[in-house]
Amino acid sequence: MKSFPAFGILFGDRARLPELKSLLEKNSGLPGPRGNLELAHSFAAAVAGMRIAQWQWEFLAATAATSPTKAPVNSAREFLPFCATLAMGAMYGDGLPRPRRRAALAAISAAAVDPRWRMREAAAQALQLIGERDPAALREIVAAWLPGASFLTMRAIAAGLAHPPLLKDPDFARFCLDTARTLVAALSRADAKTRRDESFKILRQGLGYAISVFVADSPGDGFALLRRSAAVRDPDVAWVMRENLKKKRISDAFPKECAQVTAILEEANAG
Repeated sequence: MKSFPAFGILFGDRARLPELKSLLEKNSGLPGPRGNLELAHSFAAAVAGMRIAQWQWEFLAATAATSPTKAPVNSAREFLPFCATLAMGAMYGDGLPRPRRRAALAAISAAAVDPRWRMREAAAQALQLIGERDPAALREIVAAWLPGASFLTMRAIAAGLAHPPLLKDPDFARFCLDTARTLVAALSRADAKTRRDESFKILRQGLGYAISVFVADSPGDGFALLRRSAAVRDPDVAWVMRENLKKKRISDAFPKECAQVTAILEEANAG
């Protein structure tokens, strides 16, 4: 990850925080279709490598909590809470005092249900940063969040786990597939009214790619999950399966297995 030396200087001086905010905003790439992710992750990495004073922590927490009114979607100002949320994930770990760990997790959880799509993505990427440093901690977070989770929180979990570096550990990969099974089941249990909600559609969209990431790393167990899910007579589950089968990461590598799942889908949803 490219380093921006100015981060350590600017974030280390309370008087220069306005200069830091200006640097991030001016180089955010927003408004636009894609924010400057390299810059955001470099900031998070720089913060994670520092000893954070209370005033710095308070700045990050307040910035992460910036409302959509003050930081509208796709504006340069939105980039600041995005970066602060990533920093919360990068800092999360044994070196962070427990009260701050709880506060960081609360900030990430809030971002997961934020009305701004980019903030929801910040939550997913923050979870990935936690997992890269401490997979066991990420498993604990997912286990704590899943019971009673909203569809948006489920989407954050799916997107957070769909990160290839996390899937190199076979045990963690199995955990991801088990979690995906739980999320697909939640999708299938939704009633007709709930399925019209935007949050349901967002979860469905997230599952439409995340499962293929898990399958690509664990094709044996992964295709078993796809076959079982394809046999469920549910239009939204069927949509999720079809979307995953389109992803080249599995369609090109496992054409025979994908064809088998497609046949099950067609049979289950015939008529």
